[in-house]
Amino acid sequence: MTDHHEKRRPPTHLPVLVTETSIEDGETPPPEIGIIGEFPLLFQEFPANPADPSIVTLRASAEPLQSGKPTLQRPGTGEEWWDWTVLLRGAGWAATWYARRPVLGQVEVTGRLIGNLAYATTGRIRGRVTRVRVAADRYHRDPDTPHSKWKHVPGTHHYREVTTAPRFFANGIRPADPETPTAGIREVGVLVDLDLTDVPPRPLRPSVIPGAVSAHGTDLWVVDRELPLVVRLDSNRHVTEYTLPGQIFDNPPAMRTRYLWAHADGCWVGGWDGIYHCNRDGTVSKVSDAPIRDGAAHGEVLLAVAVPSRNAAELLLVRPDQDPVSSSASGWGDLEAMSTIDDGFLLLFRQRDPNTGALGATRLVRVDLHGTTTLGPPLNSPVDSYRPFLAGTPPTVFDGTNAYRVLDDLTVVNAAALPDRVLDGGQIGDMMWIVGHPPDGTGLGRWWPLTGRPTYTTEHQYWLFTLLDAHTRKPISSTPIRNPQPDVTIDGVDTVWVTATPRGLHAIPEQTMTEPVSLDVADLLDRSRTQG
Repeated sequence: MTDHHEKRRPPTHLPVLVTETSIEDGETPPPEIGIIGEFPLLFQEFPANPADPSIVTLRASAEPLQSGKPTLQRPGTGEEWWDWTVLLRGAGWAATWYARRPVLGQVEVTGRLIGNLAYATTGRIRGRVTRVRVAADRYHRDPDTPHSKWKHVPGTHHYREVTTAPRFFANGIRPADPETPTAGIREVGVLVDLDLTDVPPRPLRPSVIPGAVSAHGTDLWVVDRELPLVVRLDSNRHVTEYTLPGQIFDNPPAMRTRYLWAHADGCWVGGWDGIYHCNRDGTVSKVSDAPIRDGAAHGEVLLAVAVPSRNAAELLLVRPDQDPVSSSASGWGDLEAMSTIDDGFLLLFRQRDPNTGALGATRLVRVDLHGTTTLGPPLNSPVDSYRPFLAGTPPTVFDGTNAYRVLDDLTVVNAAALPDRVLDGGQIGDMMWIVGHPPDGTGLGRWWPLTGRPTYTTEHQYWLFTLLDAHTRKPISSTPIRNPQPDVTIDGVDTVWVTATPRGLHAIPEQTMTEPVSLDVADLLDRSRTQG
């Protein structure tokens, strides 16, 4: 009886294969022996393999995510299958599983726990790192065929002991042995052993975790990433707190669940649970129940893009104290980016295969301040990145390093590309902003957007936030920040603010590579609640 219960006792130590993508992207700090690690978690099913320490058998509770309906997967290899998005909950961990069979309730599964990017999962694991091994896959190519392609050899994970994971991994496939040119190896991440019991209690959640920020004049508006909570700070940093009659989002996969657009008489709030308006007198009104993907504001006029159902879109033009004016955007694809222009709004849509997610045709749409739409033709230039953005003067589509200037007829022509790849970007006033990795001098742009090797030294991971002239794209300043996807605004005295910490905002300094100035919004809210 004792042996039976011992076998069924939840494990206190688990291996997690942390992908090289999540570490190189900067979302996951390189795991190190002795530290507390926390990782967004996926589960992938594999056959049992006693020789592979990354594969474990686990007991968990399975529950459906999203609608519980399956998705047909067609990866383009001639195969196709249905999968169900499932959340597995175990003792001290939860992982998203794209299961090829329907499951529910208590299950026993065999496979890998994978530390991935947060957007891909709603599960997490937290524990003390007791071991770190660089993981690599083995490859082989035909010795009788010159320059033949490398082929992955299944079930051949190779592990190398380290004390700290590398920040960057060896690019591509390299020969495993100079004397055996047909055998290759490719680093895919690190296998981390976690002790789930030797961890301190989680810290208390801050009263507000900034998810989005918007400014008008000297007022700053901040919305919480998960809670239906908005905070307005005036020029003296006095707090007005707004509670929306909205949804609590538990561990959302997206960086932002709601957006803000401040104007003279208040602030629009739009998100997955609808549109709200916060008035300066402290009151809140709900404007629409439609789930909002994104929006842009021209003064007090808001254009929001709602996604009421899969593969459907709707434009909502909203003014204070008026009912929204809606128009269909069905058939245009998924909204990728939007911005304001002189006489209205510019939107970028892109088709996606509903089964595989493969990228398709892209087109631009112009909307004036009365809601009249002009639909452009499919663009003849490919937009390949998963995070294109609109910015610049004249308006330009930025796609990684490529840039396409928008013409009056909503077609595009090639424009001067950025010297190096960027992760995100947008426009505020007469400036563009971009976020990228700090340059190491090896890329096409060398040290761009800096003039030379970074002088900023720190032990924590950071990204480079750069302001550029919207006309010339010449860098104005670069600042180290801790958020690869910040929300950005500029106030009436030309201070640029970004969401950058779990408690507050950062003000971007004028001097390049200077530590940004923190504003602890959670502390201001706590003080306001105590005094009130």
